[in-house]
Amino acid sequence: MNGAIAGGVDALFNKENFFTGMYRGAIFGAATAGIVSGISWVVNKLSNSYQYRISEMLVSDDNTLNGTTKAEFNINTVKDVANTPRYKNQFIDGSWQIVDETSDLSKNLISNGYTFDSSSGLLDGPRGQAWGVTESLTHKGKLVWQRIWLPKGTFVSLEQLDLTMGHEIFHSILNNAYLFDQYTLDGVNKKHFVHEHFTAKWEQAYVKFRNWTKLNLNVMNLDDAVLNDVGMKGLINKITPIFNNYIKSTLK
Repeated sequence: MNGAIAGGVDALFNKENFFTGMYRGAIFGAATAGIVSGISWVVNKLSNSYQYRISEMLVSDDNTLNGTTKAEFNINTVKDVANTPRYKNQFIDGSWQIVDETSDLSKNLISNGYTFDSSSGLLDGPRGQAWGVTESLTHKGKLVWQRIWLPKGTFVSLEQLDLTMGHEIFHSILNNAYLFDQYTLDGVNKKHFVHEHFTAKWEQAYVKFRNWTKLNLNVMNLDDAVLNDVGMKGLINKITPIFNNYIKSTLK
């Protein structure tokens, strides 16, 4: 057990697959202890109690930025935005990662179909291009770690970077509250996500508050489809007060 856990953690720090690391660690731990049976059972028990999740800010339209502020592509730019009063201490149990090639991504993201598109500077994923991605790992419903990935193309302007970071931070806040994203299907089996309903509402309010409406930033379209699903009512009711607090803390 100790070998499996240590192996999994070591794999995370080396951007390797968590469960592969667990298995490798379990084998090593069992070998040194002289125990060779039950390895698969142990790893399966541990693996089944972990859950990996991905949230993202999708590119919803083309934008031609006008009058925006230049943003330098480096982690210090990210830290400067993260340490502003609106976002400071909001992103908990996580780290920022910048991306300018696919190899910068975690192996979990790559295995889930994410790559860096050098022509646009954005991330390509199963649902299309993304300005930013939040990945998280939970154990028995509790958050173990999370990362926010920001590709080079998001640094097209300081305003777009700020908007993307605010979007992803809200995903992380809901993850910390164990209010993980769920989706409903419409008549043509298109997925509509609860988190994205709220992040779109925040983006629109934030852009208006910062007087960025003329900058033609990439803002998500408001999707109200989840409001029509009675099965989502409980989750929506729990997210609403958190959303209201986030609005108050960022619109100042």
